[in-house]
Amino acid sequence: MTRSLRSLRSLRSLRSFRNPILYFSVALGLFITCSTALYLYGSQTTFPANVTIAGWRVGGMPYETFQSESEQRLKRLSAFPVLLHSSYPEIPAKELSLGQLGIRYDKSLLTQSLQQLFGGSLLERIKARWTLRNANIPLAVSVDSTQLTATVKGTWKDLYAKQPVAAKRLLQSRDQVGYEPERNVLRVDTAHLQEQLQIIAPSLGTLTHTAPLGLTLPVYELSPTVTMATLKQQGIDGKIAEFTTSFPSSGEGRVHNIRVTATSIQDYLMAPGDTFDYSKIIQQTETKFGYKEAPVILNGSLVPGIGGGICQVSTTLYNAVLRSGLEIIERRNHSLPVSYVPLGQDATFASGYINFKFRNNTNSYVWIRTITTDSAVTVKLFGHQTPAVTYDIDSKIVETIQPPIKYVNNPSLSPGLERPISTGKVGYKVETYRTKRENGTVVSRELISKDQYSPVPTVIAANRKDLQTEDPAPKQPMVEDGVSTLAVQ
Repeated sequence: MTRSLRSLRSLRSLRSFRNPILYFSVALGLFITCSTALYLYGSQTTFPANVTIAGWRVGGMPYETFQSESEQRLKRLSAFPVLLHSSYPEIPAKELSLGQLGIRYDKSLLTQSLQQLFGGSLLERIKARWTLRNANIPLAVSVDSTQLTATVKGTWKDLYAKQPVAAKRLLQSRDQVGYEPERNVLRVDTAHLQEQLQIIAPSLGTLTHTAPLGLTLPVYELSPTVTMATLKQQGIDGKIAEFTTSFPSSGEGRVHNIRVTATSIQDYLMAPGDTFDYSKIIQQTETKFGYKEAPVILNGSLVPGIGGGICQVSTTLYNAVLRSGLEIIERRNHSLPVSYVPLGQDATFASGYINFKFRNNTNSYVWIRTITTDSAVTVKLFGHQTPAVTYDIDSKIVETIQPPIKYVNNPSLSPGLERPISTGKVGYKVETYRTKRENGTVVSRELISKDQYSPVPTVIAANRKDLQTEDPAPKQPMVEDGVSTLAVQ
């Protein structure tokens, strides 16, 4: 009995010793089997089953085969034809390749996905293979907008050679304001075309035919900056003032100077709040046309010079401005009276000294038109008409200044003898008013200016002991109604 118990205990000890070995052997076998399976799984050089790339089924395909075939497919995609057409006869249908249209296929996402599948560590490849099973890996499509635009412009050169023509404001008979409409041109909407191309660009798996894809070109009309609508928004609907001055037709230089200066302000446009600067007009005219010889005023005396007559244009414009109700910013009368307007209604100019400026103080644009003949210049101002409002301009002489007598010593004359050299001219002090009426009723009366025209002295030569020959202090030359004298030029 005792021996039997000992035998039983020995048998149990043997069993307890043999079971761990068996378990270890089994576990080791399973580990080796799994490891081998995982190694074989991760070491495959083919794509996992049911994988597609941009619609192309590549499951089970060797990676090397994929690389060579994918390059061929990308080349075919780039060369894939697209028939671009429209309903406009000016835009003939053209067949262009996707590559010409700037289509680009980005392989970066694909390369990143395949890098771990075929080039990573064993664990990375196992994970990637498991993750990518049944996956559809996209191929990013983009469009090079610069190339697309260049291709479109180069393909339809005749279309892009045409440029839009701005609308024009015209002066019709009886000073009616009319318009010539703008002319638009057709253009291909490349931004919209780019969106369409990205949508229809075929994938790697759709290259089953060679017939071109049909695509309707998106087209729009390109308008110029200035359209009839923008012109009408400026509020110019009629003439608001007009003034004309006359001049002798015999002075060729003066006629030229008046004509070219008037040309420089032709079609001048002022937005609300803009200020007109006559000095800029003179500079532009001198640069573009040049001025000719004609008498100018130098320090109160009429002398030969260049540009004589430019103040007739400023004076004519000034009078039109007065009668339109616009705001005068800067203006001065001539040192000598002029013959073509009443006293107090002239506007002189002296470069660096005297300028003429006015402001558009209305809510609409102001448009300047001029007409010059061989004997007259006319300035017309157009803006928003208010027929009920009119302006009257009147000037009155408030004082007449008698000319002083100036004696000059002439020793060649007999003592006590006097001889007149020149007869003086009276001077004036003048006030000018602008009266505003609404429906004929006076609503305001405005003092526009107080002007003084200095008298010209009567000059008498005499031989008197109390007279001494004086050398007058030289004056800084100030040229009015011109740009220079012949002496200083």
